[in-house]
Amino acid sequence: MLGEWARENTWVLAIAAVAAVLLAMVIAFVVVNSPSDTHRSDVEPRHSLAEYSWEDLSAISADIAQCGSESEAIMRAADYWLCRENGSIDETQAKAIELADGTTVSVALAGVWHDTRTDGGKAGLTFALVDAVSTHAMNEESEKANGSSASPGGSGGWDASEMRSWLQRELLSELPEDLSSQIVSVQKRYASGAGAGTGSSGSEPSPGEPADGVAETSDKLWLFSASELCGNIPANDIVGVDEEMTRVYSDEGAQYQRFQHGGVQAFVPSELLQRTVAGKEKACTWWLRTKTLESGDGFWLVGTDGTVLNGTGEDSRVVEDPDYKPKEVGNPDQARGVVVGFCL
Repeated sequence: MLGEWARENTWVLAIAAVAAVLLAMVIAFVVVNSPSDTHRSDVEPRHSLAEYSWEDLSAISADIAQCGSESEAIMRAADYWLCRENGSIDETQAKAIELADGTTVSVALAGVWHDTRTDGGKAGLTFALVDAVSTHAMNEESEKANGSSASPGGSGGWDASEMRSWLQRELLSELPEDLSSQIVSVQKRYASGAGAGTGSSGSEPSPGEPADGVAETSDKLWLFSASELCGNIPANDIVGVDEEMTRVYSDEGAQYQRFQHGGVQAFVPSELLQRTVAGKEKACTWWLRTKTLESGDGFWLVGTDGTVLNGTGEDSRVVEDPDYKPKEVGNPDQARGVVVGFCL
């Protein structure tokens, strides 16, 4: 009798089958496109960075920091819609902050499970300013670029720079309290001398050991290094970077996911690195903490077209044309854009 009913109502069965297929497709879509329940914090996932408070992001960072590997951390960050499952970061996502003087700047996610906290363990999230917060000299008196040594060949660099002191002493106090109270200190590597690119034993440095000519500071606010933007720094005869220098430059920190997936390379223009000073329209050059090993007391910078350079010019023309005479060089007493990073 049931078989007879089925034969007489095949259209009903067909509709039911189609409905079942559609329901399965909807369920699959929701599962694939919704964050999983693996996050451990009490923060509910939101669809944009701007929707989170800094307290939320600090809790998420602590959650991500507990992961046992970068791949696991990226999946955890994806649960919160902060990045994609392949680690790439939506370049349009940003969160605005207002400084004490009323200046508004935007902040974006730079990396996940990247930096090492000074008190141990990983920092779950690292952020970068989308705007240059202001302009400032690396060292108002150029001879101080090398720390206690006034000689051009001194070995100070970032550690002894006036810029570093200014960031920790003044700019940090300009940040809103709900953000500054959540920022943690992390270890940042910097080029302190040409060295040989080897470890303390004179051989290849062991995992986690800085190369000879590379030292570390503990900072809450810091400028990016060339390698954090570009990854490995290649030799370039035009701008005077040799193989020995590249081993030191490339050990100032691994490339952040934001810039890795954005295809950023040294000596090549990148829209992702173009910056303006907050409230202005004209593109600016901005400082990196990387000391120029090939020329006295200078520092690397990012050009107006987003080219990472060793202080030899204001854009990629200095690399593309050996006869080009640049207007700007990385003298530390010149005021340039300040683009900082920080971790929660």
